[in-house]
Amino acid sequence: MSFPPALDIHWANLTPELALLITAAITTLFALFQRNSRSSAWLGLIGAAVAAALNANLFVQHRVSGASSSFGLRFIADTPGLALNFVILLGTALAILVSYDYLKRSDLDHPEYYPLILYSATGAMIMVAAGDLVTLLLGLEIMSLPVYVLAAWRQGARQSEEAGMKYFLLGAFGSAILIYGAALTYGATGSFVYADIIAALQASGFAAPLLATLGGALVLSGLAFKAAIAPFHQWAPDVYTGAPTSVTTFMSVVVKTAAFAALIRIASTIYPGMEPWLMTTLAVLVGLTLVVGNLAALLQTGVKRMLAYSAVAHAGYLGLAVLAGASGVRAVAWYLAAYTFMNVGAFAVLMLVSDANDHGDELERFAGLGRRRPGLAFAMTLFMLSLGGIPPLAGFTGKILVFQAAIASGYTVLAVIGILTSVVALVYYFRVVTYMYFREPESELPAYHSPAAQVAIWAAALGTVLLGVFPGWWYGLVSSGQQLLARI
Repeated sequence: MSFPPALDIHWANLTPELALLITAAITTLFALFQRNSRSSAWLGLIGAAVAAALNANLFVQHRVSGASSSFGLRFIADTPGLALNFVILLGTALAILVSYDYLKRSDLDHPEYYPLILYSATGAMIMVAAGDLVTLLLGLEIMSLPVYVLAAWRQGARQSEEAGMKYFLLGAFGSAILIYGAALTYGATGSFVYADIIAALQASGFAAPLLATLGGALVLSGLAFKAAIAPFHQWAPDVYTGAPTSVTTFMSVVVKTAAFAALIRIASTIYPGMEPWLMTTLAVLVGLTLVVGNLAALLQTGVKRMLAYSAVAHAGYLGLAVLAGASGVRAVAWYLAAYTFMNVGAFAVLMLVSDANDHGDELERFAGLGRRRPGLAFAMTLFMLSLGGIPPLAGFTGKILVFQAAIASGYTVLAVIGILTSVVALVYYFRVVTYMYFREPESELPAYHSPAAQVAIWAAALGTVLLGVFPGWWYGLVSSGQQLLARI
């Protein structure tokens, strides 16, 4: 296949990613001349705001004119991808706020921290826009490599170093599987570009359906690792627990958003043309994820590890919408926005309750928080209730959307499993609330004060409430997000 003509480059479609990349490069230069990361944090927030403004400009344009592409359908600018870019930028900005005071308090304040956050977010946005498997892999590695380093950011702490090494080794293994899947798909269809793969699969007399489906299955496996879909979730509890809480906050929302953005694009366009057993396999994995994530979270006594298994469970709920294909795009985009607010908020509260070394995340640490820090306890209650799906908060609406998408696509049994496991989830979410209001602490445990983290917590709380009470505004924006690759 020849390289696309110069007129097809359309650099304007890349402006949000370029703005974030340029910001990351500038903060990297700042890291050479400063001992702390405070100025880099402000630059990162400014860069995220500029990228969001450029993304909003593209969003308005493409809602009117339709989707467009760059580099010969290798980079897609459509409303689903641009909506998910907002989620990534929101998660990045909130993670920067959460990190602002935490790094100094925990003696982790090194100037390279924020550039790595920004590089990773840039890779996540590339994954969202990927229109071919090579671009997808490029974005995946740009996103993953900084997170491998950040997971091991706490030097000399065995748990953090183990988290970084485990994430690196398993991440490399997942990338290798994805590369092999891309190679098989190319061997079957003669292209890495999604549009060409779709055309080859739909061509009469297509000669290699089994080879293409095997390639698709391996690509699914590679993305399932990043999305923490069972049984590829084994890294998540250990890495989430071992990494610094600020890194876990970023990882839990930005990496998940990028993985599901890539997965929904492929599942909506390419997988329908492959052998039916591939979607059946994905359905089995989604059901397994719902059961494993919720039951494992039920057994945890540490809040951070419980939230890690909760993240696995929510990957299952998102998987219900992925199974719905194109009709599930709105549900995925809406759910990820809600999940970003409530998950960032929960981890930020956990960070303020734990000590400087991230010790003390046990449930006992939350005992009496309603008396000691009533505002913090109230915010945590909102996040726990929303994650559990209690109306009228955002988590309730998100679960309704994914259940509706699954039932409409014929996955009624999985939707029922999702509803039943949501009831199980209420047990471990309410357990945290019970400790905050109905248990007295064995000793007075100070809760750390961080103005920046407080801003992130209350912004997340406000978003959790507003998305739940007024779901239509965001749903209305992403409703135009049905312009997937197949419709360009």
